[in-house]
Amino acid sequence: MKTRTLFGALALTFITTMASAGAQTTDNALADGVLSICADPYIYPSSSQGYPPGYDIEILEAVARNGGYRSDQFWVNSGTIGGLGRALRNSIAKGFCDVFIGVAVDDRQIDELAEKDLVFTRPYMALAFVPVVQGQAANAKSFEDLKGIKIGVSRTTPMDGYLLMHGYEREIYQGNDRVLEGMVRGEVDAAMVWSPALGLAHRDFADAEFHPIANYKPDPLFTWNMAMVVPGADTKLKTLVDNGISQLLDSGEIQAIVEKYGVPYFAPVDKPDPMQYRTPDLK
Repeated sequence: MKTRTLFGALALTFITTMASAGAQTTDNALADGVLSICADPYIYPSSSQGYPPGYDIEILEAVARNGGYRSDQFWVNSGTIGGLGRALRNSIAKGFCDVFIGVAVDDRQIDELAEKDLVFTRPYMALAFVPVVQGQAANAKSFEDLKGIKIGVSRTTPMDGYLLMHGYEREIYQGNDRVLEGMVRGEVDAAMVWSPALGLAHRDFADAEFHPIANYKPDPLFTWNMAMVVPGADTKLKTLVDNGISQLLDSGEIQAIVEKYGVPYFAPVDKPDPMQYRTPDLK
């Protein structure tokens, strides 16, 4: 669902060519009183270069403010060739920012971060696939109530595979934004969408009739914890962010920030350390 422009490619080129000139070292990341945020400007509602700035940026701004720091942004496009790995390598790994926001915690990221001397903070929320309904499905109380109703879903996602294997009738779309557009056109009365997509619906389809099923609790199989990434050597920085997240979770501020974007808030899922359930290497 990301929009890619020439700006993103130019930004990464600039980062690469300027790496030797402006990078901070990890032991003085906060010395200037500024907590610098690495963010992708093209993944609203998580982060955006416009207004509002996105819930991930607002969360880390609150962490910085509560810790007595100012904050600024360093923009990096994670949707170019090389994806997240290249974005990490050409931004936080070269010292252009202190914290990289909005990264899913799973075993695929462990080696990626370790190679760059980066680590996860504690998780602050979870993202999930959620059921959205209208019309003949408007009164559905659970995901199971959608059996026999055609369900819109983005192709080749984990949820697409689950619906296929469990005998649900599917209407396939290319991306969650197209799923929501299909609902607006009345092509389907139910859909399973990635929870941040509801932030786009909140912004772009404010008058639409569809809504998430109330009080839905996502299956942990389709739930991913989200965390931030910091340099592994900077324990002061990690402690600041971890403590700040804990404070905001306890106060309910993170939930309030996320929900004002129209995105359902799910608390981090209680899972073992990723190293304990990573996919074993096949010899």
